Parts: sequence; structure tokens; C-alpha cells
Amino acid sequence: MWIFVIVFNLMGLISVFSPRTSWFLSNWWRFEGDAEPSSVSLLFYRIGGVVFLIVGISLLFREI
Repeated sequence: MWIFVIVFNLMGLISVFSPRTSWFLSNWWRFEGDAEPSSVSLLFYRIGGVVFLIVGISLLFREI
């Protein structure tokens, strides 16, 4: 179960602090050349990161 705590928190931190990196990690195979995410897409990735952090923290407290 600890692996889920680590993965959720890591994904959440990446998405919250660098949504552009999260976008590139999930969409690198879809585009050729220079593709840039929209501001709305970055906002949704940041919101998703907050959700992942909430789930990861709740899993952490459930394990303790």
C-alpha cells in the first residue's frame, strides 16, 4: 500500500508545482514538433494534482 501513497503524492506534487511537465509526461506521444498546452489544460492538470495530493495524504493517514 505504501507504493500507492508514494505514487499519488509524487504525481500530485509534479502536477501542482509543474503542470507543464505533467502535461508533457502524459501527452508526449500525441504531438510532433512544438506543441504547447493551453492555460485551461494547465489549470486542469493543477486541479488534478491537488486531487492526487488529497488522495495520497488520506492514504498516508490511513496506513498510520
